[in-house]
Amino acid sequence: MIKIMCRAGMLFSILFFFFGVSLAGTASRKIHGFVGHSSVSPAANATVKLIDGESERTIDIVQTNFFGKYKFKNVLPGYYKITSGKITREIMMKDDDIRLDIDLSAPGGAMDYASADKAANQNSPMAAGANRAAGPNNSDLQGQIAGIWWGYSGSTERKIGLCPNGTYMDYSESSYSGSSYNQYGDQVGAWGAANQSGGQGSWTIQGDTQSGTIYVQYSNGQNIQMRYSQIGDPGCLSFDGNTLCRSSASCN
Repeated sequence: MIKIMCRAGMLFSILFFFFGVSLAGTASRKIHGFVGHSSVSPAANATVKLIDGESERTIDIVQTNFFGKYKFKNVLPGYYKITSGKITREIMMKDDDIRLDIDLSAPGGAMDYASADKAANQNSPMAAGANRAAGPNNSDLQGQIAGIWWGYSGSTERKIGLCPNGTYMDYSESSYSGSSYNQYGDQVGAWGAANQSGGQGSWTIQGDTQSGTIYVQYSNGQNIQMRYSQIGDPGCLSFDGNTLCRSSASCN
């Protein structure tokens, strides 16, 4: 009886070991991205579905946030379809996270990254970064405008930190994507990658709550000026043509 129990225990241990190895080798990843009414206008509260590409079974349903972003977590390798509105995109999940952006106004939902990035770069504060002197400061206005400002334009995600103590920071991430097709011309996969950049320094401001100029001095000595203005949404401003919305009133 003892021998039988010992053998059963050993068998259970062996099965548990191989089962654990199998699970460890099947790592789950995430699928995330941006859904927009266009390449520069986020679609807030849009429904996004994750569908098994083989069985057509709906696996998960999420809503985009205020900025048009969505995320599916714990996705196992396999063939999937992502749908939002009338758009359906197909992806092949392998070993890496996938970023898939959807333009609800474009045929097939594909983002026009080239033209969107060109327009965004022309309006970028860094593109206007001639060595200008830092300007005077309105401390009361600085307290009103301070906060974390976030937005998405084309394939570029931007974040600006206008901290109440005068500290400045910015961050951007530009994504790129591609697709693969089978011999019948059907899309069977997609891939994504990203480039990141950022800087920090100090800032001052002149104007009012409707419009004005933000003066930035980076820690490397570069000085730039950013024009800001109201766009009709009380939670958002246009910074040199890029719409950013305040996600926090502080930098904590």
